Amino acid sequence: MIFEKLFGKKKQAGTANTADGAVEVAGTAAKKSQGFDASSIAVTPISPELMANATRTAPNSDEDDTDEITELKFTVRFSDCDEHNRLKLSRLFQFTEEAALSDAERKGYGLWNMMKAGYGCVVTRMKLRLNHTPVLGEELLVSTWAKENYKDKVIYKDYRVCDGRGNILVEGTSSWLLVDLKTGKAVPPSTSPFPLPIEEGREALPSKLDILSMGLFPKVVDQVQGRNTDLDINHHVNHCRYVDWVLDALTREEVKDRGIRSIQMNYIHQIPLDEKVDIVRFRDSKHHAVLFGMNAEEMKKNPLKAKCHFQARVGFLR
Repeated sequence: MIFEKLFGKKKQAGTANTADGAVEVAGTAAKKSQGFDASSIAVTPISPELMANATRTAPNSDEDDTDEITELKFTVRFSDCDEHNRLKLSRLFQFTEEAALSDAERKGYGLWNMMKAGYGCVVTRMKLRLNHTPVLGEELLVSTWAKENYKDKVIYKDYRVCDGRGNILVEGTSSWLLVDLKTGKAVPPSTSPFPLPIEEGREALPSKLDILSMGLFPKVVDQVQGRNTDLDINHHVNHCRYVDWVLDALTREEVKDRGIRSIQMNYIHQIPLDEKVDIVRFRDSKHHAVLFGMNAEEMKKNPLKAKCHFQARVGFLR
């Protein structure tokens, strides 16, 4: 029911065309340019076994690093690169994921401490803008910080990737929810048992990420399935894996010749093991491609009511 829940009742084709060639549908969630609809995010309650493990292994942290920006160094290795000698976008997402985990750990609200207290942090939207795609052998410095607690609903966290000379290669932003692991529901960040330090006035990308609108002429271009190696500690497909699926749905010429300028991922519903997902691509605008990951079984029954697992918007250089 993604088309009705996220975008409202279906309009007649051509009633509101935008410059991108997409149909602007008057759904409540689509209109919220600055807000966040937590009800559209499905989070699975954590398993008792993982909670027990968190209780046993949660580290103690007496350091006060809350006023510092977290920085992590990476070297682009052979296994990180695609056939064009460029850093895979999914690996870039993984670098930011590791930086976010390190940032939380240093500031006292790391994975195990939060799980021990019965909470978790879930990324719901993310956008990276590339000024230069890193290549094999480059030394990277990935920095991250939380920049805003928006209306005590969502935490905005930014990223910056620099080379060894301080040149900014990548800038990004993301939104996160604080989740009660027992209920699987989002709760206000102010209820966190640990302070969530905010670096006010510092940002890499100013944008707040919106729900993407449906475009015209949807076409299923691929089908993927959650496999054992796709899952992370939360027992569902890791958000970085979605990036591979999106890139695989593009043509080889698009990836090589047009180049990727930006990518936005909206994570709507988690993908468990064996779930099949149809990758739906809409008609492109001049510089962007929009793709949705739709529940394959529900697409067979009624595409208009099928569950949307994720949305992606890829910006091309050319």
